[in-house]
Amino acid sequence: MIDGKPSPMSGADLVNYLRGLPSNSIDRIEIITNPSSKYDAAGSSGIIDIRLKKDQRMGMNGTFNAGYGQGVYPKANAGISMNYRDKKFNLFGSYNYGYRKNLNHLYLDRNFYENGVFTGSDLKDNFSRAPFSSNTARVGADYYASKKTIVGVVFNTNFNHFTRKNDNGSTVFDEQHQPDFTFNTLAANNDHNNNFVGNINVKHTIDSTGRELTADVDYGIYNSGSLSVNATQYYKVGGGSQQPDYILEGKQKGKLNFTTAKVDYVNPLKKGATLEAGLKTSVVSTDNDAKFSDVSSGIPVNDAGKTNHFLYEENNNAAYVNFKKDFKKWNIQIGLRAEQTNIKTYQEIGKINWDSSYLQLFPTAFFNYKLTADQTIGISVSRRIDRPGYSQLNPFLFLIDVTTYATGNPGLLPQFTWAYELNYTVKNINFSLSYSHTKNNQNVVIARYNDLFPQNPQGDNVTLQIPVNIRSSYYAGLSVAAPIKITKWWNMVNNADIFYNHFNGSLGSTKLNNGKPALDLRINNSFTLKKGWSTELNGVFNSGGQYGFMVTEPQWGISAGVQKLILKNKATLRFNVTDIFWTNLPKAEITYDNYIEKWHAQRESRIANLSFSYRFGKKTVAGARRRTTGSEEERQRAGN
Repeated sequence: MIDGKPSPMSGADLVNYLRGLPSNSIDRIEIITNPSSKYDAAGSSGIIDIRLKKDQRMGMNGTFNAGYGQGVYPKANAGISMNYRDKKFNLFGSYNYGYRKNLNHLYLDRNFYENGVFTGSDLKDNFSRAPFSSNTARVGADYYASKKTIVGVVFNTNFNHFTRKNDNGSTVFDEQHQPDFTFNTLAANNDHNNNFVGNINVKHTIDSTGRELTADVDYGIYNSGSLSVNATQYYKVGGGSQQPDYILEGKQKGKLNFTTAKVDYVNPLKKGATLEAGLKTSVVSTDNDAKFSDVSSGIPVNDAGKTNHFLYEENNNAAYVNFKKDFKKWNIQIGLRAEQTNIKTYQEIGKINWDSSYLQLFPTAFFNYKLTADQTIGISVSRRIDRPGYSQLNPFLFLIDVTTYATGNPGLLPQFTWAYELNYTVKNINFSLSYSHTKNNQNVVIARYNDLFPQNPQGDNVTLQIPVNIRSSYYAGLSVAAPIKITKWWNMVNNADIFYNHFNGSLGSTKLNNGKPALDLRINNSFTLKKGWSTELNGVFNSGGQYGFMVTEPQWGISAGVQKLILKNKATLRFNVTDIFWTNLPKAEITYDNYIEKWHAQRESRIANLSFSYRFGKKTVAGARRRTTGSEEERQRAGN
């Protein structure tokens, strides 16, 4: 969230926005690990709220920013934001453009077994380049109708264009570990996404005691389209064609609409107590149509096994009540949120209908006690839900090559988590002991196609990436955050997470009952020098861990940067290099009874970035008021 308002962006759009956000415009970053019942019950990882600096008087101001980055391929961004305020109106708007060409060089070593006996393997070298451009705009206004009533409108839109060129070389080995044949695949995509979200909101202060009523209505449209081609040539080991070429063309389009409405009431009580209550309803519908044609012969022939049409409708209704009270040395907060969900789906292939509805309760409880002036202890417990992203429910196939697919899962269920946390803060050092237990854990797996869909068998060496539900998982961890002021000009922030993840479930014939301890370390050093100069030196280390059927290996990286204030401190010039030694790269192994895959990837974690930002107008113009809307969960799921 930005200033308490959920960002309309997700995925690459959000990354580009955050990379273009000047750090000196940020007042603070709030992290809510266990949100109260006022918030949607979605999200087991909590909420991050970036609070921007707020000024006080009338007039106009704005910020211009631009940046260029160079990894293996170039990246660029530019944007402008403006704000105007008088006694009755606050007008604000922004536009940001981002361009990134990304690299994903993936190496796969896939080994197949039957009853413990090796039956063959594939070695794959997958080289993908993906230019991505985004245009993001936001415009809005607040009207101060009276001292007690504010009416606002906000419009957000973004237009994204994504192209991909993927070269894949594969060697197939037989049961004697000897090369059998090879095939090369050229895959290309031309995708676009056009999104729009509008919001109308009202805030009314009822009386001088602080009683307050707020209401929001949101409407959003997300459109997407994709043109793809996947061409494969087969070769004998000694040379010459193994079999005829295979060429598949695809045309996919999707549309998502959502409408949400919510109302919240805050009623301060006597002696530091507050009662909050609210209602929310949302309606979401998606229509996804995919057509695939085999054009190997030069004449398009419909591929009935891949062509599909998928419709999805969802209605969520929620109500909550939340009570909090402050005492001299301690405070409490308890709440209960009820969410009722109705789902209907229809899949063209097989004429499959699926209806589902459920009602779930999500309690929250928080207790904080001030031991001394600089020591505080806190306890919290909450129940959360993670619903699948809408694209995760879409059964359409995405082809990397003829033996490697990715798809969604219409039967994917939401996961439910009980989260417990014990916090202890002494001075500015925080210790947090956490435990959580999740049922129907959502996990993306890569497995043999025939194990996942035995009723529709493909080749023995065809694999599929798909989200599934694992029966359960639990997490236990200790986190330490320790900011240290070494000298007047040197500040250090240290974060350490020691945790253990354990998973229980099964996929095909493979039983899962594994866990592994892990360590995540982050050290941030900032140095404030003279004449507007400052520098940073940061390091990260992750020991790897267990994630469902996959075990990841250790990663580490070092980043550094320098910043200079110029033009009478109105402008900032920055230069930084991330992952200087190009070591923060993923590597993992996936293990099943009849399939083992080892993979590692080279991605653009090392990038040199040069950025410039300039602030113009009055420094003291008040920014747009901070608020939330009603569609935060829906917009997040639309990006997944």
